[in-house]
Amino acid sequence: MQSYLRLILQRQIVFLIFAKGQFKAEASFALEATYQQVVCASFDGYIKSVNVEVGDSVKENETTLAELDTAELRLQLAAAKAEQAGYLKQFAAAMRDSETAQAQIAQANADKTQAQMDLYTYMIEHGKIISPISGTIVEGDLKRQIGAPVKKGDVLFEVTPLESLRAELLVPEDYIFDIAVEQEGYLATVSYPSQRIKFVVERINPMAEVVSNRNVFKVRVRLLETRLWMRPGMEGIAKVSIGKRRYVWIWTRRIVNCLRMKLWF
Repeated sequence: MQSYLRLILQRQIVFLIFAKGQFKAEASFALEATYQQVVCASFDGYIKSVNVEVGDSVKENETTLAELDTAELRLQLAAAKAEQAGYLKQFAAAMRDSETAQAQIAQANADKTQAQMDLYTYMIEHGKIISPISGTIVEGDLKRQIGAPVKKGDVLFEVTPLESLRAELLVPEDYIFDIAVEQEGYLATVSYPSQRIKFVVERINPMAEVVSNRNVFKVRVRLLETRLWMRPGMEGIAKVSIGKRRYVWIWTRRIVNCLRMKLWF
């Protein structure tokens, strides 16, 4: 019996020393958008209504995100139309009386008023803020700001297409030299830990950064698949497949490295 147990133990030791398994570098990550479409206010005004919230899906050129109050603009447009009508009457009277100079002045004023009318019309048409792309609202919680003033160029919303998501890994210093571009791996978010998302390493930042009191290297990876529930800012754990290594090396590498640092050998 003892010899049998000894044989099993010997085989296990041999297995640990010579058998190889897949070595994976583990790192935390956060999802981020490749790009975001900024939606700004097209003129100075006030927020009249808001139709979406952060997390809502929107469609290109279909979904109305919000609406600015155009009541004052409509009054200005009506006043400009009346003013233009007066200049056109002056032009007609001057032409009838052969007063060329007066006719030219009236026509110039009418053209100027037309330009103002075109501007008012353009602003009224853009009072409805429509999403320029399909995606998800990631910034723009404005429902509590109805009636608030906005200025031309103020950022109201940010829209991100879900297919543009990528992940940024925070790789510990002791793993970074095992990571290489084009290596593949899988990640899982805290919210959906059972679903594995495949990725490929795209870029390795050559400079370390201190995050949560530890040295890490930022590694950008391209997602080879996406899910409808994925959102920018989600976090979780990623594992990069490095290659085959002996099990004894995989299980003891951290202890050995720690001892080497402590004992200086």
